Amino acid sequence: MTRIRLPDRRRNTIRDIAFGGQAFTVCVGHDDAGRPLEVFADGQKSGSTMAAFIDDACIVISIALQHGIAPATLARSLSTVPVWENGVKGEGPASPVGAILAALEPAPALPWTAA
Repeated sequence: MTRIRLPDRRRNTIRDIAFGGQAFTVCVGHDDAGRPLEVFADGQKSGSTMAAFIDDACIVISIALQHGIAPATLARSLSTVPVWENGVKGEGPASPVGAILAALEPAPALPWTAA
């Protein structure tokens, strides 16, 4: 697989997420069609082991995205745990990495670009 080169200027979306009582800010860089191609996350104490883990996970996720692996494919490969929402049992991410992947929904395509 060939790596997709990111444009020098690209759109991004910023989302606030939470996992295990911890807040994270996730920044997702998109191509013109709205596909996520890079991710950054912040929220842990700078210099902590968890901050390094999240940084490294974002690098690996970004490389995978740039090689054409869909976020849903990556997410399916990770562990999940049972979650209850509004009385309905479902599955949710078992780690902050899964929560970051869940934040990678594609952005809407720009009106002047082909999807």
